[in-house]
Amino acid sequence: MRLPPLVGRQLHQRRLRAAAAPGAVVLLAGPAGSGKTRLVHTLTEDPDTTVLTGRCPPRTDPFPFAALVEALRQAPVPDGLSPLCGALAPLLPEHTPHLPRALPPAPTPAAEHHRTYRALAELLDALGPAVLVLEDAQWIDTATHDLLRYLAPRLPPHLSLVLTYRPEELPRSVRLAALAARTPPGTRHDEITLGPLTTADVRTLAEHVLHPHPVTPADAHRLRDWTGGLPLALTQTLHHLAATATPDTDPLIPARPPVPAPLRDWLLDRVRTLGRDARRLVHAASVLEGPAHETHLARIAGLPPERAGKALAQATRRAVLTATAPATLTPATPLLHQVCHDHLRQDRRRRLHRAALDVLGRTADPPHALLARHARESGENDRWTEHAARAAEQALAAGEDATAVALLRDALTRPDLPAPRRRDLALTLGRAALTGLSADHTITVLRDVLTTPGMSAAERGELRMELGLLLLNQAARGHTARGELVRAATELSTRPDLAARAMCALAVPRSTPDPVDTHRRWMDQAVTAARRSRNPATPEVVAVNQATLLAQIGDPAAWDIALPDPGTTRTHPGPEVLARRREFARGSLNLADAALMLGHYDRADGHLDDAAQYSPPDQTPYVHASARTLRLMLDWARGRWTGLAERAERDLRSPSLARLHAVTAELTLVRAALALAQGDPATAQARLGDLRAGTGAEDAPDYTVPVRAFAAGLSARLATAQGDPAAAWHHVQDLVSLIASKGVWVWAADLLPGLCALMACGRRAVARDLCTRFAAGLRGTDAPAARTALLRLEAALAHDEGGHERALALYRQAEQGYARMPRPYDAAQVREDSARTHLALPGGRGTAAGVGALRAALEQYSALGASWDAARVRRALRSQGVHTVPDTGRGRHGARLSPREGEISALAAQGRTNREIAALLHLSPRTVETHVANALGKLGLRSRRELSAPTDTAPT
Repeated sequence: MRLPPLVGRQLHQRRLRAAAAPGAVVLLAGPAGSGKTRLVHTLTEDPDTTVLTGRCPPRTDPFPFAALVEALRQAPVPDGLSPLCGALAPLLPEHTPHLPRALPPAPTPAAEHHRTYRALAELLDALGPAVLVLEDAQWIDTATHDLLRYLAPRLPPHLSLVLTYRPEELPRSVRLAALAARTPPGTRHDEITLGPLTTADVRTLAEHVLHPHPVTPADAHRLRDWTGGLPLALTQTLHHLAATATPDTDPLIPARPPVPAPLRDWLLDRVRTLGRDARRLVHAASVLEGPAHETHLARIAGLPPERAGKALAQATRRAVLTATAPATLTPATPLLHQVCHDHLRQDRRRRLHRAALDVLGRTADPPHALLARHARESGENDRWTEHAARAAEQALAAGEDATAVALLRDALTRPDLPAPRRRDLALTLGRAALTGLSADHTITVLRDVLTTPGMSAAERGELRMELGLLLLNQAARGHTARGELVRAATELSTRPDLAARAMCALAVPRSTPDPVDTHRRWMDQAVTAARRSRNPATPEVVAVNQATLLAQIGDPAAWDIALPDPGTTRTHPGPEVLARRREFARGSLNLADAALMLGHYDRADGHLDDAAQYSPPDQTPYVHASARTLRLMLDWARGRWTGLAERAERDLRSPSLARLHAVTAELTLVRAALALAQGDPATAQARLGDLRAGTGAEDAPDYTVPVRAFAAGLSARLATAQGDPAAAWHHVQDLVSLIASKGVWVWAADLLPGLCALMACGRRAVARDLCTRFAAGLRGTDAPAARTALLRLEAALAHDEGGHERALALYRQAEQGYARMPRPYDAAQVREDSARTHLALPGGRGTAAGVGALRAALEQYSALGASWDAARVRRALRSQGVHTVPDTGRGRHGARLSPREGEISALAAQGRTNREIAALLHLSPRTVETHVANALGKLGLRSRRELSAPTDTAPT
């Protein structure tokens, strides 16, 4: 094991070196494992200092002078010692040849002791200048203690004394601090205390041991909490993590790191030094999940009050138990807690859990979540189920949905769970899981419970409704969800409150082919059912979905519907307020999603702020993950691209989001769009392929139409750039048909590249028909993004039909529309399109304006870092005789060539083939091909023939 650097002890090291000057006494205190030995070892780094080190052994009947003998055993015996030092021969037999002749026995034991003390004082003085270090002085034997009391008033001027000890284990009879008072006048003395390492120190230590793996502040916080900042525990844990870490280890430092065997045994040894009653208290504390009152600990341990008081005093004095409040105790660190718990024999652990169940169950406000765990561990299955159910209901009432999910998932693992109880728990789990990240387990449970015979239609319908909602939201499987919700609405005919929830979920348009009128009918039925319901919360649920429906279809009345009142964040909410807050947050998130799609970005910002304000991130992670992703989508649309790829990639790699398909789809689209704009079409194609992977599989997600439209539009842009307009139209054709059948044309904004490809395919009539239907579908809607896309489509049609002036007027309107949203990337594309129209004017009368528009588009693309588009505009300018210098400081990876790309580009410019370059540089032809393609994309060139000279290869 490599010795880590001395972290967090630099000030202590300077104090120790300054204090350990000749003729000084230094007391170095710190708990076990705090690094006292490591610190005093630094004294040996001075070649001019003789350091004599001995350790007091932890024995109940220690050897006399044990630490001093160890310190002197390796010391060279100087010449010129008086005959008195012959008294040391029995203590130091290995030095007999160098000591004066042994003395005859003293007449009394007291005289013998006095003679030995004088001899040791003379030898220590003769060895000076020296530092005598006696470690673990809490275990000092009586003889050595008496020697120090004798030596202190006669401390040799060339000798300094350093004593290390654990304050928590120092006997009351050993008063080391009193030694300083016994020293001669003028003697220096210092007391140094080592505490736990700070979080910053922990991070520094972890970065050294775990290099090259990065260590985040959160990693350091977790590690410090786990070990209490104790250097020995930190070092052992870090070296164990370093030995087992791989590049894919995530998180590198888990909340409960594995405990290496040496560290485990060292901690258990600390516990074994306690008395029997104190150990019983520690074992009792180890089966509890948090701090416990001392009376509860005593009862769980089975100790009467008098014995418990003495045992508590010892356990706290030894820092094995620590107080978190008056009369409330817990194991000193989570690490110690786990080690003690895991070391208990199974029968002993079960008895302690049963005792905890009985003791805590008699309290005035029983902690049902803790009692569920104790009942499970003690084999009390019925009590486990009862406490888990009550704890889950309490958690839901308090807005702690994630806690409820964890409790219910655990309770449902019981093998002999009765069918009615299983149904009730599964139903509660379904409700709680709606705000979580991963619903796969809950979906499986609900489907399994639905096969249970003997349930009524209403019971089955309620389970099916929760299943349908999970499939719809977390699993993004709209078609499957629709079937479950339709069946649930029928089965819940006698429960209008629940039927209304199923119906209003069906009212929100998704990816199913139902026309918008069908969604409106479902909403009308939901409103009717809500009126019949006696549950006052039902109309609020329906109102949220009504606003969502109207917003999704671009109806401006959506923004006039009042969401449930969330109350004020300054008051402690009751269950009814919490329920309204859930609905308010859900509605705010839905409206933000619709506002983003429609092009109302400021409105989307406001709703996202509302959603975040009224949903705790640790308890409603689905809301927060969705909101965070919508923020990234907003940044993409607004052209705020700095660091956007890294943020999206970080979230994509998060294991907690892996099964949240709607979120990962949007993150993938952000990455694909950025890759394409920044000159990496291969990566964009791969990302879009990730979305298509698994399409058609039984459990494959079916994304919402706006998500599919975004992906289809990107694919169409790629196909158009590759000179294949037919493929571009093919990418969007099915979605155009779906949107037309549903009648929700506000979703068509991102399909524009495929629609415009129709002109290049010679299908102007089809494009004109779609343009007419598009315009009709937008009547009465408030959808700036779709309306501006329609202007672009009309402009493209006008250009294709020769109506250049009309096209230019439409392009101006479109550019102004994008500027208002704002969508600067789309505005730049419109400027580029208008330039082509200018250049198409007869007689060259639009050349100057066209070149000016191209220059403006190039400036906008360069400011965004859209190197792919900037390269296309440069080619257009070159065709007009205008040469521009590529901005190699922006774009993908700064749009500079890497040294390898520059090297390969230079060889390619000489006319060498990929195979020749590969042989020359000892690379594979495929690798060379990739580097050439990347270089062309960054430089804005179409082919390797345009590589005419070595390129700028400065690293980024």
